[in-house]
Amino acid sequence: MSAGSWRSYYDDVEVTGAKGLDIDHVVPLAEAWNSGAHAWTPKRREAYANDLAAERSLVAVTAKTNRSKADREPGPYGCRPPDPPAAPTSSTGSQPSSAGA
Repeated sequence: MSAGSWRSYYDDVEVTGAKGLDIDHVVPLAEAWNSGAHAWTPKRREAYANDLAAERSLVAVTAKTNRSKADREPGPYGCRPPDPPAAPTSSTGSQPSSAGA
């Protein structure tokens, strides 16, 4: 991600500078660990942490929203996926907006 505009997955804000974005795990690594990832092999944990194949494993979000979410799920903390759900369109997990397409 170096140019264009992106729509933040959690708060539906359009961002024109990549520095204003974070790439976030929708299911936080800490939650995965507490839910059983501690029993996975190191290779499986690494694959989960870097999963670019699943549509919503890693998503582009505003840095501010990601910091407030921390390692919690998005729903209960004021940032939730927009309706309809966004879908990454590149291997970076970014969601270019129609204005940037």
